Amino acid sequence: WQVMAGVRYEAVSVPTEVNGKIATIPNPLQDKTVTVGGPLYQNPSKRNFAPRASTAWDVGGKGKTVFRAGAGIFFDLPSSRDLLISGVRMPPFYLRPLVSNPVFPNAVAALNAAGSGSALLAMDSLTYSPQQPYVLQFQASWQHQLSPHTVASLTYAGSRGIHLTGYIGNIDTPVPSFTAGGTAYFAPGAPKLNPAFGRIGMRTTQFDSYSHSLQGSVQRRMAHGFRLEGSYTFSKSIDDASSPIFDDFLTTDLVPVFRLRDNRGRSDFDVRHDATLNASWSAPRMHGGPVARFLAAWELHGLMRLQSGFPFNPFTGFDRTGLGDSTDGGQRPDLIAAPDAKIILGNPQHWFDPNAFALQPAGYFGNLGRNTFTGPGLFDLDLATHKTLWAGERLRVTLRVEAFNVTNHSNFQVPSGLAVFNSSGQRVSSAGQITATATNSRQMQMALRLDF
Repeated sequence: WQVMAGVRYEAVSVPTEVNGKIATIPNPLQDKTVTVGGPLYQNPSKRNFAPRASTAWDVGGKGKTVFRAGAGIFFDLPSSRDLLISGVRMPPFYLRPLVSNPVFPNAVAALNAAGSGSALLAMDSLTYSPQQPYVLQFQASWQHQLSPHTVASLTYAGSRGIHLTGYIGNIDTPVPSFTAGGTAYFAPGAPKLNPAFGRIGMRTTQFDSYSHSLQGSVQRRMAHGFRLEGSYTFSKSIDDASSPIFDDFLTTDLVPVFRLRDNRGRSDFDVRHDATLNASWSAPRMHGGPVARFLAAWELHGLMRLQSGFPFNPFTGFDRTGLGDSTDGGQRPDLIAAPDAKIILGNPQHWFDPNAFALQPAGYFGNLGRNTFTGPGLFDLDLATHKTLWAGERLRVTLRVEAFNVTNHSNFQVPSGLAVFNSSGQRVSSAGQITATATNSRQMQMALRLDF
């Protein structure tokens, strides 16, 4: 039985600019002007002590069954993308005017006029008083040797993210009123929360995440010409906003302010079921004539994967709530279908039934949750056969024949037509339509490989 424990200290300094060209907005809903000069934000990382611990136990003392467990805290430090985009797109050093429907061809004049007033400027800022983002990770696994060549394992892994960084596209919305039940209502013509500025995008640290998974696998090492490995994962990931790499400003821009708690749902990358199986077989060597030599020493390889679909949700399609944004700002319609209604049709032309949704009342958010539905699953089978035609001390010639997506199965992406209504309130005919696939069609290739 072994136990290990430790602690890691990981802090970061606040970036500076040699000429003091830093602009911040410490109180974005009260400040009337930006603050020029550092610091860029108040440093929350000075107490970043991260404990970790793990243990391993040889059950029975025979080396055939092992139990392992571990847990630790891991801090998330600001990335260069946070600093280079959110920390730089601030007036007066960066001007980005907002102009709605300028009269053609006088767009330049409209831009010049907009640039003269901060109330028409859009900015992207970091919260001035961030909390320290961190993730608690924990894992426990059981591993047992079934035979001299075969090992089975069962693992539970989980994580809990706290004070995670996320992007809100606009925190400077019209002033809402609230019903007795706490529902936000944005009246037409309501003043903005801070009339001194235009659109204020904000990186904040008020997002959470939860992840749990159960993973099982069986692995047989190569023996007697045969190898096999299979695994299955049952998991669920929940968060307030997902930030896939290279798409973080695209996806998390759909987080509506005053509805952060309602935005909690399945992560954009959540996959409930994921199973893989791969195997290899080497034909035994044969002695004899040319036919025997040709039939001998072939290698067969196969890889199969089955995966459930990614989550998604339809959008209203325009600014029905009255947030004053050029897009719908992550607004979702009302779900009106009966509990037992079939909403997912499974047809690439209409993956979901648009008639299951209604336009929410003007000034309100719809009742549909985030990532409520599941897109198409995935099935893929790849096969390959290899044969060494010649092997010498300095030269090796191998024939390779490989086929991908052997069954030519159509694996679709989530629907691209997620807007249910147009700006006139009419249903969009392409709602629920899928226009892209996740994998290519069947592909085959042959190669003669020369190693020297």
